[in-house]
Formats: sequence, C-alpha cells, structure tokens
Amino acid sequence: MKIRADIVRMYREIHSWVGIVCGLFLFVAFYAGAVTMFERPLQDWASAPVALPPPVSLEKMPALLEKTFSEHPEAQRNYTIVLHPTPSQPASLIWGMPERMHGPSFANFSALAPDGSLVTVRQEPSQAAHFINMLHQQVGLSMPHEAGRLLMGVVALLYAVALISGTLIVIPGLVKNLFAIRLGQNVKRMWLDMHSMLGLFSLPFHIIMALTSVVFAFHDEIYMAEQALLIQHPQAQHGAAGPGHGPHPHGPAAELRKPLDPDQIIKTVATQAPGFIPDTLAYSSAHGGHLALRITGRDPRYGARGAGGGFAGVDPYSGRLVSTEYMPGHQSWSQSVLTSFFVLHFGSFGGESVRWGYVLLGLGGAFMFYAGNQLWVVSRRRRERGTGRVEDTKSTRILCALTIGCSLGCVAGISAVLCAAPLLPASSQTVTVQLVYFGIFLLCNGVAFWLREREAIRILLIFSAILTWMMPISALVVTPLSHMQDSALAVDAFAILYGAFLMLWAVRPEAGQPVLRRKGLPSDPERA
Repeated sequence: MKIRADIVRMYREIHSWVGIVCGLFLFVAFYAGAVTMFERPLQDWASAPVALPPPVSLEKMPALLEKTFSEHPEAQRNYTIVLHPTPSQPASLIWGMPERMHGPSFANFSALAPDGSLVTVRQEPSQAAHFINMLHQQVGLSMPHEAGRLLMGVVALLYAVALISGTLIVIPGLVKNLFAIRLGQNVKRMWLDMHSMLGLFSLPFHIIMALTSVVFAFHDEIYMAEQALLIQHPQAQHGAAGPGHGPHPHGPAAELRKPLDPDQIIKTVATQAPGFIPDTLAYSSAHGGHLALRITGRDPRYGARGAGGGFAGVDPYSGRLVSTEYMPGHQSWSQSVLTSFFVLHFGSFGGESVRWGYVLLGLGGAFMFYAGNQLWVVSRRRRERGTGRVEDTKSTRILCALTIGCSLGCVAGISAVLCAAPLLPASSQTVTVQLVYFGIFLLCNGVAFWLREREAIRILLIFSAILTWMMPISALVVTPLSHMQDSALAVDAFAILYGAFLMLWAVRPEAGQPVLRRKGLPSDPERA
C-alpha cells in the first residue's frame, strides 16, 4: 500500500509529538498495570501474618456469628463471610469495614479458638498493591481520583491518536521491514525497529487498552447515556446499580424472619446459577435497617467485570437472586456489552495463561514507549550534530533525563514500595507507601539530570535490581520461610529472576540498550 510522502511526514510529526506528550505517562501506566495483574497475590504477599485460630467451616459459621454478635453487637451492621481465606483475609468472618471503601481498610477478623471462645483481631491489610493499582489508573500522578480519571481519559485519547498515526507511518514499508531488527546499524535505526516491532505486533492489545481506558475515564457519562438510550426499565436498573444488594423485604414480617445459614445460601444460589463459584457473602443493614446480602464470586466460563470476579444481590431470607446485572453469565445484553470492556482491559478471562500474556504485553508496551522517547532523542541529536553542535540542546537534555529518570524511577519506586510494604506499620502505611514511591522516583530523576546518560542508566538499573532483590529479604523478616504460602514463594522467585534481568541489563557495556544488541555498535551519543 502506497501513501504519499507528504502525508507520511505529517503523520510522523503527529506521532512524534503526541508520543512525547504522553509517552512517559503511558510508561508508568503500562508498567504499573503489568504489576497490577497480580494485585491479589501481591496483596497476600505483603500482608503481615495475623495471629488467629484456623478459619471455621461453614457448618460452624452460625456459632461464630452468634458469639461475635453477642460480644460485638455493632458487627451486625456490616460483616462479610469469607469462603476462601487468604493471608490478606485470614478469617472466615470479617466485620467493621467501611462501606464503599476504595482499597484495603482496617477490619476486624473473628475466629473460634479450640475451646470455642471467640478471638477477634483488628488489623489493616497492606496498601502496597492497591497503591500500585492507583498509579496505573492515574498514570503515575498523585491527585484526587476524579481529576486523575479525567487526565487518564485525555492521555488515552492521545494514545489512540498515536496508534493511528504510527500505523499509517509503517504501512508503506510494512512488508519490507516487518521482521527487520537491525541491531548492527546505527542507534536511531535500532530504536526505530524495536519501537515499530513492539507496536505493530501488539497493536490489537494497544487498541483494546486505548479504547477501554477511554470507556473507564468517561464511564459515568457513557453509563448515563446507556441508561437513557438502551435500558427500558431504568428504575429496576437503578436498584441493581446501587451498593448492589437488590430489593429488600419490608414490613413487620421481614423484621421477625431469620436469615438462612450461609451453607443454605450457597446451596440455593448454586441451583439458580450453576457454575458460579462464591468467594464471599457480604451482609449489610445500612439500607433502612433491613438486612441485605451481596454474594461475590466467579464463573470460569465467563469474563467478569472486575479482576476479582462479579457479584449478585441475594435475598438473605430465601436465597433468591434479586439482582444479576453484575453476575457473570446472568447479565442483560446491554450490561454485557459494558462488562466486555472491563474483561478485555483486566484480562479476566482465559485463566493464568491470559494473565501472564497481559503481563508480557504490558511490559513490552512500557518498553515501546521508552524506545519511542529514545528514538526521538537520538533523531534530535543527529539533527543537532548536523548543524555543528557538539553538545545537546537544553530541550534534548531535559527529555533524555526525563525519559531515563521517569522510566527507571517508576521501576525502582515500585520495587521499593514492595520491598518496604511488609516492614511498614499498618497504621501509617497509606501515607508511607506514597512517600517511599515518590521519594525514590524523584531521587532517580535527580540522578538522571545530574549524571551523564550512560552512567545514570547503569546506576539506576543496578539500584532497581538491588531493590527488587530485597523484596524476598523483607518478606522473610516478617514471615519465616516455613510459613510462606505457594503464592508468596512465587512472588519471591519472580523478584529474584527479574532483579537478575535488571542487573544483566546494567552490567553490559551498552547499559540500557536492547539485550540482543550486537557488540561493537557505537553507543556514544555523538556517534549516533
């Protein structure tokens, strides 16, 4: 396919400037997003162990509820039964969590001692994994969530423009350059080939990310339009879209009825939704004093709205499903369309293979943005050297330092947060993890501005590798190796391997260049 040379030049300019504007934001979003694919294992890994008796079975849950409500009547207002306890949710009964919370929060964990007495511990799970998720959502900036959402929408729109213009640039030489990675030629050609290859072969993934990010950023506006245009019974939808427990029984009879036991609830739901695997039963009395129930879980046959699965509203007195708009496999067609955007963005389908695929594509996307910025810097240097300049201009130097500092600052900052998380006290972790990340991030940018380019890259890569290697050490300080679960050991093993990769990248003569780069390729900027 042939495109006029002037049109290609125009799209190349658009692609370059749009990429420069949003490339560093997108690096943080993609790198943090790749880490967030394992938010729950990281949450379990970073959470301090809780001294509690073993979780109780469903058959003993009524006894646990009776003892808890007797000693702590306030627990009846809001409590959750956990069917599959984890290190971050170590008890079968959790209560006292605020409604509509964003991220982990203080909660009370209750269990039964061997002698039948009640044991209750109050603790806050680690904030590290949630903070990394917020970095991903707010493209690396610390700001109010609403402002971050709108900024993410603008960046996603620019991202879409960059994808369209970049695709039009490579179309004329697509057949000739499709598999060309010219590592033996000049630096500009090397970065161009790396950037083009990563972008072209992962283009469907990037289209999905750009489109779904726009949907997330302007979700409220889209949802209002959907309600107005597509949903025939808005009053029923409004009841399902609230905190989501569905309609509640009213009148004196409801006050005197006794809720079904948890095992009966699960059996009743199983007959109505075969294949749905419940994870938690969340009870609340906040709606006019009437008990409401939301059951969360997953169905392997369907994608889910969130990474943790979907949920449904259930009548706690009969076990009847009363709201299924967010339940996998039981949604209306309009809600299924909206859910498909969440499924594609979170990779909540296809099991572990898809999740690991998203991790690799996310890391590859981050490197694509890094390569794009490096390509701009090298091209700008070549033009400057052609005019007789022997030193970088101020703008070139600033962008080069920001590319190195922001990219490796994000890598080092996230490793530092995960390294510090097991050691931080829960009472101050929300603020402390932010201070740790942004402190490391600013430090890395300072190093990038202070040192020469190659020295800064090497030092920051070594720094990132050391911080990543320290993650298993910090975990061992809190949790002995014999008490670690398989998911925690997997996190430690991955940290060791990833740290080794960063160190290998740092100690090579061409630090920061693609690992497969041929020896002897000039790495000095003046020879680029």
